[in-house]
Amino acid sequence: MLRFLSLALVALFVGVILFAGSWRVAGGRWEVVRTPSMGTVAPVGSLIWTLPVDASTLRVGDFISFHPPGQPRVTYSHRVWKISPDGTIQTKGVIPAPDAWKLRGNDIVGKVRMVWPGAGWLLVCAPLLGLSALLILGLRRILPRSWRLPATLVLVALALDAALVVYKPLLNAQIVGSKTDSSGVSASFVSTGLLPLRVTGVGGSSVVIEPGEVGTVRTSATGSDSRYHVNFASAIPWWLWVAMVLAAMTIPLYGLVVGFAAESEDEDDVRIRGKHSASSLERPDQD
Repeated sequence: MLRFLSLALVALFVGVILFAGSWRVAGGRWEVVRTPSMGTVAPVGSLIWTLPVDASTLRVGDFISFHPPGQPRVTYSHRVWKISPDGTIQTKGVIPAPDAWKLRGNDIVGKVRMVWPGAGWLLVCAPLLGLSALLILGLRRILPRSWRLPATLVLVALALDAALVVYKPLLNAQIVGSKTDSSGVSASFVSTGLLPLRVTGVGGSSVVIEPGEVGTVRTSATGSDSRYHVNFASAIPWWLWVAMVLAAMTIPLYGLVVGFAAESEDEDDVRIRGKHSASSLERPDQD
């Protein structure tokens, strides 16, 4: 089973590399969405794929990537909001107000052809996970055979936990606006994680928001610091919790029920044992 999973992962990895390479050869690009401006159209952590486009063919509503005027190293991805008679283009995200700039043809990177929600987090976490993989491989070479499998399982789990803590891909939110009046505060948040999020205003209302969605809560209670407080919590249904726990326990349960094949012996161990056996055979019997 582990061999099959390893081969499947390798095949998937090679397939993605080939696809990305062919996309790049065709002039395309890919970008990771890092801000929530496109809401549910392209939530934070999405991977968007663009291809070059003639600016004269663009229409209102098209989803494009572009460099703001004078900022060639910055890339945004918004919809075309208005096309002026002189051919300049004004853009707008789903959540914020229209962008102040006006784009020309040389500012356009391309038209978005595909959006892969959540896939961008793999690229974001890749440096940490790649470094962890190198460390794990190095440790496996110096650990005794009987320690390699359990140590690998523990270290892989720690690496994944570190990525979840550092980058927060599962549960997170960003405030998009607030309004204060005599009775409290109304605050709007957009979910920037992969899982449903419950936002609760302390002493006020609560709302569940999906990735990229905006929700508003109201709170009237202030804490000891004289500030209003909002709590975040997962809003995962029970059946999804069960599925996640079972998925996390798949490999340990397989090892407990079926068992893993013993790792092949090191050549040095075989050689040493062979010498010991030969010595015992050559030793003369003593009366």
